[in-house]
Amino acid sequence: MAKNVQVKVDPTLIDVFGRVGRSFAEKIKKEYNLKELFVPNTLASQIIAGQYNGKKNFNFRVRKTGINKGILEIIN
Repeated sequence: MAKNVQVKVDPTLIDVFGRVGRSFAEKIKKEYNLKELFVPNTLASQIIAGQYNGKKNFNFRVRKTGINKGILEIIN
């Protein structure tokens, strides 16, 4: 799980988290045949940080919350 730190950020960074989360979720939704997949902003920030640091593969799991719904979680 990510370590949460409260900081003030520009709202455009939150928008970037949303866009990264959506693009990552679209790939996973097709693979797991889901209609909805929630990607928390903290996870989106981990994806951005990992990509910036050169990480290519992420270990994750999809926690199902319904028949066609889930929440994406990073496994450390």
